[in-house]
Parts: sequence; structure tokens; C-alpha cells
Amino acid sequence: TADWASASLSRAGARCLRAQSLGVQEAPPCAPEPFKPDPLGCGSAPGRTLHLTVVAPARHNKWSKVRHIKGPKDAERKGGLNPELNSNLANVLEVCRTLKMEKTEDRYLLYGGRGPGGSSLLIEALSNSGSKCQSDIKQILNKNGGMMTEGARHSFDKKGVIVVGVEDKEKKTVNLERALELAIEAGAEDVKETEDEEENNIFKFICDVSSLHQVRKKLDSLGLCSVSCTLEFIPNSKVQLADPDLEQAAHLIQVLSNHEDVSHIYDNTE
Repeated sequence: TADWASASLSRAGARCLRAQSLGVQEAPPCAPEPFKPDPLGCGSAPGRTLHLTVVAPARHNKWSKVRHIKGPKDAERKGGLNPELNSNLANVLEVCRTLKMEKTEDRYLLYGGRGPGGSSLLIEALSNSGSKCQSDIKQILNKNGGMMTEGARHSFDKKGVIVVGVEDKEKKTVNLERALELAIEAGAEDVKETEDEEENNIFKFICDVSSLHQVRKKLDSLGLCSVSCTLEFIPNSKVQLADPDLEQAAHLIQVLSNHEDVSHIYDNTE
């Protein structure tokens, strides 16, 4: 199962600021569709199904370590500039505050790739030269068993993710059953129990993008200690790789992560 983690975010502030006036620019060949709120929402409407997920340890330790790569950074503009009236802008500002973004002139770019064994990759980058960044990433993919492709975006859904520690504000340990109860009350649609890059136990509350700000505020009001909130691409289909492909995929992601413009890499590998 996919892990998502946040770090190394010093160059991400451009999207936060530019999103309020210019919108987010994304690079071909894999530009996701403009954000459209789910008409069904993810609140506590009758019939809403809440998923509960325990993330199993990765099958390969090297793979587990290499997948904790930098931080997701995304921002979308929708509506006016008053965050009290514009939940989408409030979500953007929430992410910016959490990730302590700094102002730069970089542009947000999103690329899709096919990895070893038929795995899918989404590569987020911040660059002031989109053409050079795309050329570099394409070259890395081609040299390491992958290729750039337009279809990878369809293997992922954009979601809001609130990372919460396993201890509440009263220093009491929150178990998975209690996390489920709080997720239902807060309006989240999924709960994952997993570990961060330092192997600390955490919960990830997954929600619709449009509900990110509200769900985080509700979880905080319920006594949980939120660590961060981000917008992430979560796989809707997964592939299991044989060990040789797994090794090659781990190497590919490591090489991609070493590129100075790459901010986050998502994969759909179990």
C-alpha cells in the first residue's frame, strides 16, 4: 500500500500565493482535470460509507524507506479571495500554513509515468523551467525502466489528508476503533493506521478536497493533535510487483527524488 509523507517543502510557496490570483499551472502530458467538488460531499449524509484501513508493512524495507520522499504540495483556486466564504481557498491556506511554504517564482508541474511491472507514477515538481524539468524527468524514466505517459493520472484520486498523532491532547493513546468513531463525527471518508518516515505510529484521515479545512478543524475540536494536512493523490487501483521489478521501481523513485525540482512522487504499488 502507498505511503505518503511530508518534508523538504522550502520551495513550495509559489503555488500557495499564485493560486489565489492566477490558478495552478500544470505541465503536459499529464495535467489533472480542474477541481470539481463531489456533489455528494463527504459529510455525514445518510448512507455514507466509511472505510477503515490498516496499512500493512511494506514487503521490502528499501522500498518502504525510499517511498518517504519529500512533501506533497498542491493548490487550486476556486471562487473569491475570502477564506471565510471560500472553502477551497481555506483549504489552500491550511496546507500552506501546515507546510510553512515560502514565496518563490517556481511553477507547479505534474507528470504521469509508467514504472516497472506496469506500476503508475505521479510526479509533482516545482520549477521555473517547465520544459527542462519535463525533459529531465522523461530521461530519468526512460533510463530506469519507465516512461512518461498520459494515463497514469487515472490511477489516482486527489484527496485531502490530515495526519494525526496517536496521542490526543490529553496524552491518551487513541486506538483504531476510537479513530473510526472520530472520523465519522468529523466527516472523513477513510482512516489509515500507518507509520511516518521516522517509524512513529500515525493516523491518516482521508476526506474530499473540499472538506479538508472543515475536517481538520473538527478533528482538532474533538481533541486530536493534527500534525499536518495536505492534498495528495491516492491510488484507486494497485499493482503487486515481483521482487526484481520492486527493486527497479525503488531505484527509479530514488533517482527521481534526487532531482532538485521534484517535490513528491506517488505510486500505486502494494
